[in-house]
Amino acid sequence: MPKVIVYVKPKFEEYEVKVYTYDADGKLVDERVFSSVKQVVIRSPETRLSKQLFHEYVALIVDAEKPRIEVRKEGVLYIHG
Repeated sequence: MPKVIVYVKPKFEEYEVKVYTYDADGKLVDERVFSSVKQVVIRSPETRLSKQLFHEYVALIVDAEKPRIEVRKEGVLYIHG
């Protein structure tokens, strides 16, 4: 199953977010960085939290059949599974 790994780093009143999308074979297919993010909304059946993947960031692992990442409103990042 494809996965989206989301690294969230808290900053003053916002987050820095790094998003990596992997295909079902585990190959990296997309890499994006977002700054000035106020909220992260994840719409997926399963999301896991992992602090061990990266020291400064909190890592969220999102199982996603058809991953879609978008910014809709100012500072709101949506991740769809």
